[in-house]
Amino acid sequence: MASITSTGIGSGLDVQGIVEKLVAAEGSPVTARLDRQEAKAQAGLSAMGTFKSALAEFQSSLKSLREAQNFQTMAAGSDNEEVLTVTASDKAQPGEYEIEVNQLAEAQRLTSVLFDSDQDPISGGTIQIQFGRYNEDTNKFTPNADKIPQTIKITEDRSSLRDIQRSINEAEVGIRASIIKDDIGYRLVLSSSVTGEKNSLRITVEDNDAENSDLAGLSLISFNPEADDGDGRNMVEMQAAIDAEIEIDGLTIHNASNTITESLDGLTLKLNDTGDADVNVYINKTEVVDRIKYFVEQYNKFVGLVESLTAYDPETRQAGPLNGDSTVRGVSNQLRRIIGTPFSGINKEFVTLASIGLRTEFDGTISLNETKLTNSLEEDLQEVVNLFSNSGSVSDSRLRFIEAGDRTAMGSYDVNITQKPTKGGYAGLATNSFPLDINVGNDEFTLKVDGVETNTIKLTNKSYATGRELANEMQSKINADGKLRTNDSRVRVTYFDNRLIIVSERFGGGSRVELVSADFDSSRELGLAAGPGQPGKDVQGTFGRFRALGVGNVLTGQQDVDGLKIEVSGGIEGPRGKVTYSHGVAAQLDDLIKQVLATQGTIQPRVEGFNNRIDDISDQRERLSRKLAKSEERYLKQFTELDALIGKMNSTGTFLSNQLGSLPGASSSGKKR
Repeated sequence: MASITSTGIGSGLDVQGIVEKLVAAEGSPVTARLDRQEAKAQAGLSAMGTFKSALAEFQSSLKSLREAQNFQTMAAGSDNEEVLTVTASDKAQPGEYEIEVNQLAEAQRLTSVLFDSDQDPISGGTIQIQFGRYNEDTNKFTPNADKIPQTIKITEDRSSLRDIQRSINEAEVGIRASIIKDDIGYRLVLSSSVTGEKNSLRITVEDNDAENSDLAGLSLISFNPEADDGDGRNMVEMQAAIDAEIEIDGLTIHNASNTITESLDGLTLKLNDTGDADVNVYINKTEVVDRIKYFVEQYNKFVGLVESLTAYDPETRQAGPLNGDSTVRGVSNQLRRIIGTPFSGINKEFVTLASIGLRTEFDGTISLNETKLTNSLEEDLQEVVNLFSNSGSVSDSRLRFIEAGDRTAMGSYDVNITQKPTKGGYAGLATNSFPLDINVGNDEFTLKVDGVETNTIKLTNKSYATGRELANEMQSKINADGKLRTNDSRVRVTYFDNRLIIVSERFGGGSRVELVSADFDSSRELGLAAGPGQPGKDVQGTFGRFRALGVGNVLTGQQDVDGLKIEVSGGIEGPRGKVTYSHGVAAQLDDLIKQVLATQGTIQPRVEGFNNRIDDISDQRERLSRKLAKSEERYLKQFTELDALIGKMNSTGTFLSNQLGSLPGASSSGKKR
């Protein structure tokens, strides 16, 4: 039968209390040490999170300064926005312009004859829509080589005025169709979606009734400006296509659109009405200064936070949670070194941030002299951009900086072009004199452009008054070829020195034009004889003493300038000025912070280290708990045995006392008789 025991009963000792105190005495020092270690690790983990967040917040101030195109430093204003509004890009130059808008660009608008119904069928066939320039003096329509003729099919069962309207709009060929009903009947109105003289309309039809220009059937929709009224010119012009006309400082400029982008470098003029307006273009210094001020504020805020996290107070002997942390110290030192990066190999005047008014103080913060910064922006904007951004520039206007690579070394490099890029082309033989008739004997040919063979090219059969008119027709039909469009290939056709010349729009060794085949009479009358043309050449050159690889008209640096790319659009062979690439302070800081904050960056191992330390302390607590449980068990056993022993001794003592008391001569009074 199991016995019931209770410690302390036999001896009167508080065995449980004694054991608890012994266990506490054994565990308290270790527990206190682990508590201190865990508190320190938790504080370090929290502080590292704060440091990480501060880095990310500082990084946000670098976005608007990292890339050169984000320096929207130019602004422009119009003193009469009812006449025109203006916007500026970073390519604009400061200045003032007097502008007079004499005429706004208009889109052509045509209206049909009157129809009794918009639902009755008219006739099936096809409608071809072509854009171009009509010269009323010569009565000649010259196709717009940049716009491909479009054909719309009209079926007999869907040939009502309403069906024709829907078919034109669904085809999305650059004109809008609408129907207007008045008290008499219905009219079809066609409006070009683009303005300008070069976007006049020529609408020809192939009517199912075989009469393509009369006043019956689908022919009623035709509008050939070269034809007579009622004989192919069957719609009425309500508004002619005209160009905008403006005067800039007395110089007259015509433009197909009311948005003018090419007349003033970096400026976009949007014409709203006729009249006068003065345009002022200036550096938007306030915007740039504000962005740099924000950068300085965020950097100083970061420096202050790091100071508090790593500080040590000798009076209180209290240290910040990251005092002596090598990661924080290393990152902070790297940031300071970048802030002080010299740009003497790139800039002539402003070679450090201090030279434009950003001075590093003894406590590590940056002080900003706004006046000095503003003056620097006015003096040389590009050098300020170089100090902050990923930026590139060229000194030759026929060159264009494209990009640089991760391994491109900052610097300014002499550009030397040893082979300028060329386009492949085909030059025909001498043509017959103009006017020249194109007919079934000379209207078809096949080309191979940039290695892609076209479908059969068919020219419009008609009499061409000039070589330019024929060249425009050829260019339009060639560029409309589906195979070339799939390959993104185009050509430019010109008439020069009594010859038709076809040139690929691409540069380089892959650029070529070959005449594969042509009609029998084409060689004699058009000078188009089957044969290869002249292939293009890739650009070749160097950046300083470094090699460069040319593909087409793009030159890419090798070795120390690996990834540096420029585009060569023309000019001579030989020295072509300089290309300058800068990896500015904001770009360098952003790159560093990205590396630091990355999964494999320097902060993550420290975070993992703190977490591992906390986990290790938790493991130590578990081991201590198990150890103290065993100690408690051992103490209980020992004191239980002691309790039992004392109990036995007490029982023996009681027994002996009783026995001794019963011996002869023992007396409770202790007196003799």
